Amino acid sequence: MKVSQNILMLCYVITIVMIISYFAVGFETTLIINLSLLSLLMLVESIARIRFCRRQNKISSKSSRLQKSPRVSIHIAICNEPSELVIKTIRAALQLNYENYEIVVLDNNTIDKKLWKPVREFCNRYPEKVIFKHFDKLDGYKAGALNQCLKLMHPATKYIFTVDADYILKPDSLCKAVAVIDGTDAAVVQFPQHYTLHHERHGLFNELEHFFSGYAQAGNRSLSTLPTGTLSMVRVESLLSVSGWPTDSLTEDAHLGIKFLSEKFTTYFSNQILGQGVMPGSIVDLRKQRHRWVYGNTQCFLKFCSLRVQDQCKLSVFMQLSAWVNLLSFPIVFSLIYILAEILTTWQISDWIPMLILSQFSIYVFGKLFLFLSNSKNTFQYNFKAFLIHLALSFEMAFSPIMALIGMPASFVTTSKFASVSSLKHIPLRIPTLLFMMTMLLFAVGKTGIAMYSLQVSLLFLLSGIYLYSEFTPKSINQLKILPDENSHSRA
Repeated sequence: MKVSQNILMLCYVITIVMIISYFAVGFETTLIINLSLLSLLMLVESIARIRFCRRQNKISSKSSRLQKSPRVSIHIAICNEPSELVIKTIRAALQLNYENYEIVVLDNNTIDKKLWKPVREFCNRYPEKVIFKHFDKLDGYKAGALNQCLKLMHPATKYIFTVDADYILKPDSLCKAVAVIDGTDAAVVQFPQHYTLHHERHGLFNELEHFFSGYAQAGNRSLSTLPTGTLSMVRVESLLSVSGWPTDSLTEDAHLGIKFLSEKFTTYFSNQILGQGVMPGSIVDLRKQRHRWVYGNTQCFLKFCSLRVQDQCKLSVFMQLSAWVNLLSFPIVFSLIYILAEILTTWQISDWIPMLILSQFSIYVFGKLFLFLSNSKNTFQYNFKAFLIHLALSFEMAFSPIMALIGMPASFVTTSKFASVSSLKHIPLRIPTLLFMMTMLLFAVGKTGIAMYSLQVSLLFLLSGIYLYSEFTPKSINQLKILPDENSHSRA
């Protein structure tokens, strides 16, 4: 409530300042000043993000030599997942070379019995190792399911290892994970979300990777890396002390990390690869997933604003929560206003206005390009592909936080693991279409130089969308190739 009041007060202040500026220097000058300040803000934000992600982790990977095997409970929460995929995940978890562990599989809100009954039948073959539970209706999103897993696990459990329904664990994953968390006092240790790589989807693979190689690694400097939901090793004592998984945000993982930090616990990231998951199978699924991440992280940010933590920790958490967020909603809205003003009015609009709007798009583009090029040890080609994927998803990352800030409702949508195909209609075209309209209008009013630059920017966004589509064509989703570990997060 306090955060909402502060945001409302800030809006009041900005509005009053704009009204005063309007009467003092006129509307056009006021708009130019505000656009200039926004450009400066975006520039500072881009530089700060690059500097944050380039900070080297000064904490070496910690691990202890296991004298004994503490009890570990692997929690797999599933909802409307392909049964074959889930069974494959459970089968891999049964083959770990670790003695003292159990597997808790909890299915919730799955209407089709053909999806969860085969999983139950498989789990029932291993009663000494696997616990299965199904709920027709369970509130609290994924967090609600994980909280139910807490009630089902063995009372002597010391650590919880969360695994998504599509992750195939390596045989030594638990040994490594326990060794790492035993070597720290962390409430949670997050491991990289490594992915099975389809033959022609290097861009998406590396775009997803950049969070771990940059943001998660940098979080170790202040021991404030936020968990990301799967491959998280959680200390049971710490989890119970904060009343379990929080159920009031779409990203329960990041929210849990914030709760830990507010209680003075430390959180840690280890770059050891423990398993492989499946990337979203279509552009639609990818955009839904990105919307949920941004919306949920914005919810977490609003909760985090009222907490008292160290400044270095605040910066780390802010950067991680905003890793998938951008400020393009402002130049997008200003572009639309400019187009309408040129068409519907007879005003002589200054050249500075479209120039400043385009400068904001440019700052965003170059800032992200430098971020991807400087944040990874990949080749230039792989980094540039990741940059194009990120650029193609810009619209979702621009407006999803606004939806969260104004309280628009959103539901938890699981990322579909069912096979699906993307078509040309799924290419993201909102931003390139808007910029192309602006380009044509600039040509029409004789602002040729600005129009040429606007054309280049619009083409870049268009090409990024086309490249995103190329990674989801039927040819690329049918050819499967797994990258070796050296092409993964462990390089960061």
